[in-house]
Amino acid sequence: MQSINTKILFIIAPLMYAFSIFVDVFTYHLKYNLHDAKNYRYLFSLINVFQYSARGFILVFVPIMAYYTESIKDETLIWEMIGLAHLLVILFIFPLYHREYSLFLSKFIITRLNQLLGKKEYKKDFVVNLNPITTVEKQWHKSDFLFFAFSLSAFLVYGFSMTFLYYIAYYYPQRALTLSSYSQILNMFGAMCILLFLDPRIMVSIDNGKGLKELNILTTSRIVAHFILIVILMVIVWN
Repeated sequence: MQSINTKILFIIAPLMYAFSIFVDVFTYHLKYNLHDAKNYRYLFSLINVFQYSARGFILVFVPIMAYYTESIKDETLIWEMIGLAHLLVILFIFPLYHREYSLFLSKFIITRLNQLLGKKEYKKDFVVNLNPITTVEKQWHKSDFLFFAFSLSAFLVYGFSMTFLYYIAYYYPQRALTLSSYSQILNMFGAMCILLFLDPRIMVSIDNGKGLKELNILTTSRIVAHFILIVILMVIVWN
């Protein structure tokens, strides 16, 4: 039974991490895809609920990884779980390039959230208005490259702090608290960069009737960040 539970947790932890990152990224797609001048505050309240659900997934991921690091103490399992987590993130996010998929998922999620959390007057005759824009400006300007570079850096720091802690802690069990503190600092830095610099850029573009190019840049930078983290992990493991 212990072996079966261990195998189940081996799958659950990477899935929870991947779901968390997917929710963070898809939140911006929801904000871009949903258009309703009358009920936009209500829609944003539902989107906020969806966004904060990502924290719940992380609350499942963290104790499982800590359990593997402190109790199972299997180096191979730990780095395999970290690698799988980043791979699943890429697999979950990549379909968001497809506008029809993004629009369908936006309508599905906001409709279900309205059914579960909406007040009676909102549940009745609830209509989802989707952004019809499907084309994206292909040419990147200097500001776009800077936005990509900054996004990539922020996501690298955030992803590294959330996952690599457990692999490093395996070799320094006596410094778990110190490593956790460093991890929290990096995590806070990455999260603050996202909130203070990336989020406003995307919101301003959406308010100006644009934003699809910024969404694609954000999605691309997140995919590249997790790919780089997989490469870094492989280099560390093989050396």
